[in-house]
Amino acid sequence: MNIIEGHQQSKEWITLSLLYLMEHKVYSDIKVTEIAKKSGMVRQTIYRNYQDKDDILFEYLCHQLNLIDSRIIDNQLSGEAIFVVFFDMWKEFVPSSLLKNIHSADRKIRQIIYKSLEYFVQNKYLNYFMSAQIPVSALHDYALRSLASILHGVLIEWSLQSYKQSSAEIGKLTYQLTSSIRQYCLQDAID
Repeated sequence: MNIIEGHQQSKEWITLSLLYLMEHKVYSDIKVTEIAKKSGMVRQTIYRNYQDKDDILFEYLCHQLNLIDSRIIDNQLSGEAIFVVFFDMWKEFVPSSLLKNIHSADRKIRQIIYKSLEYFVQNKYLNYFMSAQIPVSALHDYALRSLASILHGVLIEWSLQSYKQSSAEIGKLTYQLTSSIRQYCLQDAID
């Protein structure tokens, strides 16, 4: 095993340990020492890879969102279908430990989910609607954050409702709710 493979394997063990601990404990109460013990590593190894436990979860969520990005690109999806796939894949990849912490109303979990959605919206989402990069003005930044907020609110509520509506229904709703934001961002790209 080379250094890169060992580094990647360490990160996977750390992430799996955190997700396992979240099955039994509220995220905010988990200590880095517990993650280290569960993963069979020393705390320094965790801090060599991550700034704190929030970075572990953030990286995991961003990785999962990149998988959504791949599916969207591979299937050449557009419009409402992007949201449907987003919700399909959330339901598919979200571990029960994360759902448990969403249901426990752990505020920190919701903040990290929002941060990962904000990353996704700012770095991936607009690419589906336009080929040219648009300059990010202050107002444009507000629009993107609003889009991430809507996506976050719908996603959390849908998760709390145990996915009562289908991905197609919730995707259509989100597509409609974000219509004016998408139009605003596209208008900026055209102007």
